[in-house]
Amino acid sequence: MVLECDMKIKRIVVITGNAGKMEEIKTLIGLEAIEFGYQSLDLPEIQSLDIREIGQFKTKMALTHSRLIESYDAVLTDDTALSSDALHGLPGPLIKWFLDRLGQDGLVELIKGKEDGASVSCLISLGIIKTQEIIQFEGAVTGKLVQAKGSYGFGWDPVFMPDGSVLTYGEMGADEKNKISHRALALQKLRDWLIS
Repeated sequence: MVLECDMKIKRIVVITGNAGKMEEIKTLIGLEAIEFGYQSLDLPEIQSLDIREIGQFKTKMALTHSRLIESYDAVLTDDTALSSDALHGLPGPLIKWFLDRLGQDGLVELIKGKEDGASVSCLISLGIIKTQEIIQFEGAVTGKLVQAKGSYGFGWDPVFMPDGSVLTYGEMGADEKNKISHRALALQKLRDWLIS
């Protein structure tokens, strides 16, 4: 989707309750010309195995908040999924609920004896306030689920080991992870779009 030529995105509000995530996004995009803010909103989320559908709905809901429209040019939402081949793609975007009920160890226990590949993906959805358009950028990394190792990151980072690495995300410092992560890949696509 191409925006009008006169459209300039200078202020983006990241919808998150995590200031650290907003800083990570700001760092990964790396454009000084863009001002970032963040806002914690209790947005309704649909339950779906389609991460793009979830991101579309959540961003559409964020665009209805008038206080954001007054101060920013765009809203940004971030959705992640962890899909196990052994579980036929589950938990996918439902990973938050799987971790809530099972924890990292319980997630790995689900595939014990039938270990296979896994992938993680990040969907960045950018809602343009002026036009109400939503543009999506996705990054994905393949790897496998392993016993938890490391204490960096959050969520399932300690149990995901990307292909070509002997470290889990949880064992990597932020600089190392940000070179290869699914979020970094999605944000690079957004960065390219912003400067094109």
